[in-house]
Amino acid sequence: MMPALFLTLLLGAYWALLSGQFHNTFLLGVGAVCIAFVVWTGRRMGLLDDEGVPVRFYPRAIAYVPYLAWQVILANWDVFKRIWSAQPAIDPRMARVPYSTRHPFVTTTYANSITLTPGTVTVSVDDKTMLIHCLTKEGEDSLREGDMERHVKRLEG
Repeated sequence: MMPALFLTLLLGAYWALLSGQFHNTFLLGVGAVCIAFVVWTGRRMGLLDDEGVPVRFYPRAIAYVPYLAWQVILANWDVFKRIWSAQPAIDPRMARVPYSTRHPFVTTTYANSITLTPGTVTVSVDDKTMLIHCLTKEGEDSLREGDMERHVKRLEG
């Protein structure tokens, strides 16, 4: 029931943001009917389970976003300096980096965070290791130190 309620609230907020219609009764009714139909269809298709909408992680995820944004800014600056220097100090490599996250949502968030950070791309996720393309040795070392993993593991509690 909670995923359906969360989806209803999310779709309602999204509809209100895009439409801006708050005084037209007909449009409010049509929006409510459409939202109800989408939620009903999602439930019938079996899409509204805990894995589809892991609501319990969202409050902690909001706290993780500023950390990730800062890491993206730092990595952008690092890549910018390396690319525009006269002698680019890059050393592309593939690295297997172990991880210890337990929940699939948290593992996916970690892998996506690595990919969002310029200079690194998660190529594959195996049974406790990730294959990552790193632009530099420093990028690989940073992942092996585990700072990002420590931050993302806070999502698990």
